Amino acid sequence: MEVVIKSKNIDLTPHLKNYAEKKLLSACGLIPALLEKEAEDKEQVGRDVNRVVLEVEIEKVTGDEKGRIFRTEAQMILPGRIIKAEDVAETVKASIDEVKYELQRQVKDYKEKVETIKKKGGQQAKKMRE
Repeated sequence: MEVVIKSKNIDLTPHLKNYAEKKLLSACGLIPALLEKEAEDKEQVGRDVNRVVLEVEIEKVTGDEKGRIFRTEAQMILPGRIIKAEDVAETVKASIDEVKYELQRQVKDYKEKVETIKKKGGQQAKKMRE
């Protein structure tokens, strides 16, 4: 999995970069196993199904906003789908944590959708054999 972290109007310290990478990669925990199963099915086609890119942008918002001044946006590019999450909070870490929870929810939905499609395919194959 490729991770790209950018910053805007804020210094991206090694500590902050490691924190964001650690948190957001933990949200992607279901993805590798899911992609391995998919790769077995699609190897005949020759597509690069294991390529997942996680792009993160951390920004300090300028303007008249009081309190909520840090924005984190994450975009995960999966085979056949793009998952996006964004949050604005008072601290950088709080913003990253909220994006993590949103990514986890969406990755879970993606996994369930893929499994449902596979089950439907299996049911159709079973009906054809009967």
